[in-house]
Amino acid sequence: MANTAQGSIQQLEDFAKDPRGMFDRWSTELEASFKALGPWHKQGEKTVNRFLDKRTGIEQEWFRLNLFYSNITTLRSMLFGKLPEITFDRTNFDYNDDVARVASMILTRMLQADIGTPNDEYSDSLRMNLDDRLLPGLGLSRVRYDYESHTETVEAQFDFDGNILVEGYENEILDWEKAPMEYVYWKDCTWSPCRTWAELRWFAFKTYPTRDELVKRFGEDTGKKIPLTQTQRTKEDETDNDPHKDAWSRAEVWEVWNKEDKKVYWWCKGYPEILDIKDDPLKLAGFIPIPKPMTANLTTSAFMPLPDYAQAQDLYNEIDKLETRISLITEAVKVVGVYDKSQEDVERIFIEGVENDLIAVDNWAMWAEKGGIQGIIEWMPYESIAGVLKELVGRRNDVKSQLFEITGMSDIMRGAQSAGGAVTATERSLEARFSSVRVQALQDEFANYASDLIRLRAEVISKHFSPETIYKQSNIQYTVDGQNQELVMAAIQLIKDRPDLIWRVCVKPESVSMVDYAQLKQERTEYITALATYFQSMGPMLEKRPEMEPLMLQLLQWGLAGFKGSSEIEGLVDNAVEEAQRAIQNPEKDQDPEQIKAQDNERQRQHDLQMEDLRTQNEVKLTQVKAMADRGEITHEVDERIREIMAETKQEFIKEEAQATFNMEEESHETDEFKIRERYRASLKPVVSRET
Repeated sequence: MANTAQGSIQQLEDFAKDPRGMFDRWSTELEASFKALGPWHKQGEKTVNRFLDKRTGIEQEWFRLNLFYSNITTLRSMLFGKLPEITFDRTNFDYNDDVARVASMILTRMLQADIGTPNDEYSDSLRMNLDDRLLPGLGLSRVRYDYESHTETVEAQFDFDGNILVEGYENEILDWEKAPMEYVYWKDCTWSPCRTWAELRWFAFKTYPTRDELVKRFGEDTGKKIPLTQTQRTKEDETDNDPHKDAWSRAEVWEVWNKEDKKVYWWCKGYPEILDIKDDPLKLAGFIPIPKPMTANLTTSAFMPLPDYAQAQDLYNEIDKLETRISLITEAVKVVGVYDKSQEDVERIFIEGVENDLIAVDNWAMWAEKGGIQGIIEWMPYESIAGVLKELVGRRNDVKSQLFEITGMSDIMRGAQSAGGAVTATERSLEARFSSVRVQALQDEFANYASDLIRLRAEVISKHFSPETIYKQSNIQYTVDGQNQELVMAAIQLIKDRPDLIWRVCVKPESVSMVDYAQLKQERTEYITALATYFQSMGPMLEKRPEMEPLMLQLLQWGLAGFKGSSEIEGLVDNAVEEAQRAIQNPEKDQDPEQIKAQDNERQRQHDLQMEDLRTQNEVKLTQVKAMADRGEITHEVDERIREIMAETKQEFIKEEAQATFNMEEESHETDEFKIRERYRASLKPVVSRET
């Protein structure tokens, strides 16, 4: 550390590669990070204390109007109002790719299984991460991989002569495995100073193990030498909020994930060597077992959050000051007056007077000469005080309006009526749309983080879980697809081999945000109206061209993406598309053979009648042509007329053949075309012979 203090450390190569050198290197890195993040930690503590209404100094004497608490709880409810819904969208969507479809279903069932149960780590982590995002400005959880196994000894087998038939061995049996999500306290993490998340070189987590945990993790020799800096709680620590001060003394161990060499280092202040080093334990694509954190008010100058409270803290303080003055003046506004002490009857009026009473006084004539009670009593001038109170209330309302502009908490979000009173539906719609712009950005940020977090857990499951565990935890065996063991095993193998290519994890904002039933009703009404218009316009086309049904359904599927909540019925449309595709490929699959034969006979009969009528018409036309030739008309005109007849005949046959699908047997396209062509040539033979 001496070299560091002297400033002689220029590059990583200056540190030795032994445990002592690694300790010096990470001591330098961590100290630089603590110094850089110090201002954020200070502001974060101030923000949390304001939310909890913990005040010090002169602020303790102020009137408590915690609008910050109100705004945060309102935002929290709007952003996370219900349990998340996880969907896995196939990257390369293919209706015939049953393996990818089942693989997506398996992962969805595994990751959605615990949501809403007492073991729901995902929802709990999201709630705490959201609170940290709204208060200190950074919300974060990590993903782990845990398992437990035992060893079974298989004894060797011998023949009667004592020769070894099968050598003995030890077999490791997997008991269980899981991928838990662990909330990370915002002050128990740090990272390399950088401008953007992409520039991050390392990320570190702080843990607080006890002596027994240290011995179990790092061994007897090392575990007993690590200093315990977090001591037991004493009576003097009653105001200390550190949750790790309990009945046990604890150490402070930093777990550093270094992206540069893909190694994990364990460092503890006060111990002269690095505690442990491990190569890439999870094999994740991004190496660090965390998604990109939810962070407030980032800039490209430094990856360091700034709490939203910092942007409006002066306005919050101003409101508290105004509320304090209003409270003091309100207490001072009392009905107070002075009177001549010699006029004892004046006091009797206030002591003896009750509702609808008349008080008899002596010498009323003298009172009347002085102007009655108004002349006897001089009241305190509370009108001026009331005027000051009115001005303070007006100023407070102005500051609150400024605060809502800064924070984005408009009246429409708070459920309050607009200041202008009654408004039109259009005005209300525009007000709601633009007042929620920043909230929508927060919803998108939260949904993206929720998607990244569950995707990270899915990656851990894919790369570390055994096929048997995936099969059991997904309960795929209880589905229709689960009856096809070959398909299920192929899907699980696809999950294990190429998990990054088969799905995109998605947690949509509307699946976690607070339900607005009025808006939901409007959106569904608009959707149903759009569907009705679509089917009305496409119906006539489908009657003429039934083979266009898959295309029409795919267009419908594409249009669904423009409506919130459409994912609830996308599965129905998927099934409809698949059914339409199968119907076109096998049109007679579900029909009765006798019914098909009867339909073929009727179509053949109608076709024969049409062909006979067409031949009769051609006979008449050719008779006319022969008469023209007998009258001696020019041969050119005859030839033109014959060509016209042949063209008309061809068009008629094309029309009839398109309408009459009388051959319903499974023939190839080339065979059908050949037969049609031969029937057309046969019908033209009388024309050709007469022309000749």
